Amino acid sequence: MDKNGNKVNFVINKIEKAPHIPNMVVNQIVKLIADGVLKPGDKLPSELEMTRRFGISRISLREAMKLLEAKGFIESHGRKGKYVRSALDESISSPIENMISVDHDKIWELLYVRRIIDSEAAALAATNATREQIEDLVSFLREVELIGVDEVVQKREGGRLYAKFYNDLADATNNTIFAHLMKSISSMLRGALPYSRTKLQSVPGSSRAIYEQHVAILDAIRQRQPEKAREAMRKHIDWLEENLKKILTEAR
Repeated sequence: MDKNGNKVNFVINKIEKAPHIPNMVVNQIVKLIADGVLKPGDKLPSELEMTRRFGISRISLREAMKLLEAKGFIESHGRKGKYVRSALDESISSPIENMISVDHDKIWELLYVRRIIDSEAAALAATNATREQIEDLVSFLREVELIGVDEVVQKREGGRLYAKFYNDLADATNNTIFAHLMKSISSMLRGALPYSRTKLQSVPGSSRAIYEQHVAILDAIRQRQPEKAREAMRKHIDWLEENLKKILTEAR
């Protein structure tokens, strides 16, 4: 299943009897991840389903799963099953969050990284996104409108929608390596989201400003204008930095 609970359909080729069956399973799964068929956060089929589809024993499958975990491609969530991991170890999100709590000025370093990564993601999406992926991105605006365009920063649900938008944007680049890196970086930045959202609540019109900035980003993506999309994203990050600096300066 994907991150939204929808079943992920992909082809698994049955493996003929061979001395290195677990490695052959690993190679197929890694190829599916490399091709972007399986994405970070996707749930693998059950053990029963995979043994049936591969045509192998549970012993061979379990050995393959151990190899995939050891190599960092998947992770076990206990009884919930096994999931595709991001390209980078998400455990590094904790130190990032701790650094922000100790030194608030680290937020500028994070925004610097976002200005590079997210603007390029917007440009790639303008070039590569499918109609379905663009529709997923546009759903962000509809969901914000349901919450209230002037309330999204004040509500925790707004933070969830914001994070989901950038997760969908990563997929919309249709560059598997870039998507893995962007999602891994997003996991590091997640610790900054509650901090930023709380601070921005004091800025008049912040919710509507963020909404309108994302309208501009999405308009550029829908119009297939990568440079315009890149610039619209930079303006969003610039706005965040400008307003957060004002808030922190006034608080000192």
